[in-house]
Amino acid sequence: MNRIAQEAALWAARRLDADAQPDPAFEAWKAADPAHARAYEQVWRASQDPALSEALRLSEQRRAAPRRAWRAPVLAGGLLACGLAVFIAWPYAQVMTVQPQVIQTAPGQQRVVALADGTQVTLDGATRLDVRLGTGRRQVELVRGEAFFDVAHDARRPFIVQAPEGSARVLGTAFDLERGDGRLELSVRRGKVRLAPTGVIRRTAELTVGQRAFAKEGRLSAVRTFDPQADDWRTGWLETDGVTLARLVERLNRASDKPITIIDPALGRQRVAGRFRLDDPEALARNLALMHGFTIRETSNGLELTR
Repeated sequence: MNRIAQEAALWAARRLDADAQPDPAFEAWKAADPAHARAYEQVWRASQDPALSEALRLSEQRRAAPRRAWRAPVLAGGLLACGLAVFIAWPYAQVMTVQPQVIQTAPGQQRVVALADGTQVTLDGATRLDVRLGTGRRQVELVRGEAFFDVAHDARRPFIVQAPEGSARVLGTAFDLERGDGRLELSVRRGKVRLAPTGVIRRTAELTVGQRAFAKEGRLSAVRTFDPQADDWRTGWLETDGVTLARLVERLNRASDKPITIIDPALGRQRVAGRFRLDDPEALARNLALMHGFTIRETSNGLELTR
């Protein structure tokens, strides 16, 4: 963080204080150099992002905790804690000023994209990523769907994938990340990834090759193992030791141009297991209907599954 950015962060911290009043010194600082105004506007816009607000609250909470060895001076309105939080959150604040690159696929489409930092991403069907590559942090939002990341190493810029359910912080790796059924599932193919559920106070897990876990409703699942050499959705296969039919249908809809809908909620909770070919979703749905005793009705809107 350069000098102008540091000053901008401090002025933003003062404005974030609820008791802050108009300050002629601030106006004079901003008018002294166009770079001051630009830096301040970047920090201020980023400070209004809800995710950054959570980072600020967490930083302030940690710094407000009692210390045995020392006690920090207390400033009125919590200005010091807020200012320190802005410094800590600066890499996040800076990356949020970067215009996102939107990468998406239609149902049934897979796409391989090389990012500007050298990272290669493979997107499954019906998937969207918002990519921001900042000077101190690389951030991707998994808006929907599933993607495989082969991340270019850059020790100066962490690579973080976020979703409403949680986040995955790359520690040098290749991994798969999927959103579905209200959860964020991570499968590590190479290296190590830290998975964290959404929330201020949270337990994280560091997963290595052949390990899988998911975050849901602020909690982490148990870590499971899988064969990292086995085929996966990128080659048209899904192998599972048990998922709900609703979750499987959610996956099939990413590959199907004909929507598949489960009419009976109880049917959606039924568990299925096995090795499934994903490149012909309709045929797979009909085979599952024969095996598990439900019916398929074809309508103008697609396929409906019911008892």
